[in-house]
Amino acid sequence: KKGTDRRRWGYDMVMGYLEVFCMSYTPTAGIITAIEYQGDGAFGGSDCTLLLTVQSEDQGLVHILLPPGAYVLNLHPFQVGDRATFFYSLGAPMPLVFPPRYRAVAAAYTPQGVTAVLDAFDGRLLNSEGTLLLKPSWATPVTLPNGQIFMGNPGNRLILATYSATTRSFPAQTVPEQMVVFCSSSV
Repeated sequence: KKGTDRRRWGYDMVMGYLEVFCMSYTPTAGIITAIEYQGDGAFGGSDCTLLLTVQSEDQGLVHILLPPGAYVLNLHPFQVGDRATFFYSLGAPMPLVFPPRYRAVAAAYTPQGVTAVLDAFDGRLLNSEGTLLLKPSWATPVTLPNGQIFMGNPGNRLILATYSATTRSFPAQTVPEQMVVFCSSSV
C-alpha cells in the first residue's frame, strides 16, 4: 500500500508538470516581412490560414502559421512591416524544419516599446514564472476574448496583457495597457 501511494504521488506530480508544460505559451516577437495564404485542407483548401514570415528578435527568421481559430488581440489585420508578438504552445507538435514553423494560438500587434505576455497569473496577478506582477489601474480595460467587459476577479486565470514600462524590481511590476482574461486554461 505504501509503495502504491508513492507511485500515485509521483504520477500526480508528473501529470501536474505535464499539464503546466502543455498549457505554457512561448512568445516570439518581430517584424512581419511577408504574408501568404495557406490552404489548410479543411473546407477544400480555402486559404483560411496565414503564413507569416517574421524576422524575430530572438530567433532570426521564423514562419508563423496563423489559423482562423487563433486569438488576435483587437482583431488587428496584420500587414508587412508590423511588429507583432505571436504565442505558440510548447506542448504542440512542430516540424523540425528551417526556418522554424510555429502554429500560433494567439497574436498581438506590439509596436516598438509595447510588450505582450500570455501566461497563467495567480490570485495576486503574478505570472507563472514569478517575474511579472500586473497592477491594473481603474483605466485598464479588462475584457473577455469576445470583447465584452470582464467584471470578475482576473486572478488565477490565463491572461493576455500588453504593457509599455516595468519597474526594475523583482518581480517587475507594470500597469497593463490592456488585459484579456481567458476563462479556460487554454486560448
